[in-house]
Amino acid sequence: MIPTRRLASILCFSCTLTFAARPCLAQTQAPPEPASDAPKPSVSSGSTAAEAASNLILPPQKAPAFKDLFQPVSDFKRMVTHPDFAVLGFGAAGALMAKPFDAPAARAHWSPGMKSALGPGEVVGSFAMQTGGAFATYAIGRMIHKPIVATVGADMFRAQIITQATTQMIKFSANRTRPDGTTLSFPSGHSSASFATATVLQSHFGWKAGVPAYAMATWVAASRVQKDRHYVSDVIAGATIGILAGKAVTVGRGRAKFAMSPMPAPSGGGVGVSFTRIQK
Repeated sequence: MIPTRRLASILCFSCTLTFAARPCLAQTQAPPEPASDAPKPSVSSGSTAAEAASNLILPPQKAPAFKDLFQPVSDFKRMVTHPDFAVLGFGAAGALMAKPFDAPAARAHWSPGMKSALGPGEVVGSFAMQTGGAFATYAIGRMIHKPIVATVGADMFRAQIITQATTQMIKFSANRTRPDGTTLSFPSGHSSASFATATVLQSHFGWKAGVPAYAMATWVAASRVQKDRHYVSDVIAGATIGILAGKAVTVGRGRAKFAMSPMPAPSGGGVGVSFTRIQK
């Protein structure tokens, strides 16, 4: 299903192109031919601005500097002022709807095999593991001179910083008791960290990387319920925070982006649209 904001963007974009092209479509008479002895402009029928833009190759991407890893203020501002309202709405609704099932889920019996399978999630989803893995990815990218690897690592690191800052602020404000009787249950920090990483990977590489990354994040979230460390509503809220943080630090990321350029025509004009692909 296409997200609401993306669907609205596509509809608005289509309308813009339609109205921009109307002067071209409204032409009923061709412009007068130039005199026979006058030089004719050498314009190929296929050499439109759209085709020129489609051949555009961007300069090689530069790896982020070390100081670029620490942009919590701008990232957090983007997260709270321009959130993905579809994600925020579904996440809030999901946490509220899951609340009546918190107690039954906490009392649920887990088989020994399931406990063994979910056990490592406590380590994999920890702040130390997620942040350390992100920084290691950034460092390896710098060492092997692969800007895309360094950029992914930097984005994951920044996502972890604002994810944990947001999660901890809400934890101390809510002060919810965990299923095991300790405090600071809501929301789940392991879930928010794992879903932040998954969102960064999906933003950069698409759903081929996103599906397994989100599956692993869901596994981490289930491990927190199995360990009696969190309720179901805790992990849903944590996942929502992680996704919002991952989106906030990856604005404009991805393999392909729109390229738009004006396309002049006699008595009118239009807009040429194409995709430009970032060099890896």
